[in-house]
Amino acid sequence: MLAKIYPLVPLVFEDCQSAAHLHQKVFFKGWKENDFREFLENPLIFSLKVEKDHELIGYIMWREVKDEAELLTLVVSTPYQNKGIGSVLLGRCITILKEKHILNVFLEVAEDNHVAKSFYIKHDFILLSKRPHYYPRPGKKKISALNFFKKLV
Repeated sequence: MLAKIYPLVPLVFEDCQSAAHLHQKVFFKGWKENDFREFLENPLIFSLKVEKDHELIGYIMWREVKDEAELLTLVVSTPYQNKGIGSVLLGRCITILKEKHILNVFLEVAEDNHVAKSFYIKHDFILLSKRPHYYPRPGKKKISALNFFKKLV
């Protein structure tokens, strides 16, 4: 139902500034506009976005290599969180990956991102490993990255 209300289409170069702004609002040390330009130039990286009234409110980006994929980011603007938009983005991404015969999906989440951890566990991702001292935090601290995995077949 949400997909009909909010059509899912790929990010384009004109979205890079908005995507960076949204990423920086949601994540500590979020990606910059040029990062998104580089992602969109990479033929192995794919994306879907959701807009409302021509405003970018969420997106997902992933990289495909042979029969595996890595979710690079999933972002939903704060006012639109907990409305199913993230689930719609992830669900459509998973459908696309299955259609392309991708076998496995990987992602990593900051250990202190409890909302993301719960979200991915709810969507049947399994904790694989922990990468210590990976994500920077204020005060020159670093926290672990949690690596998750989902088998698609």
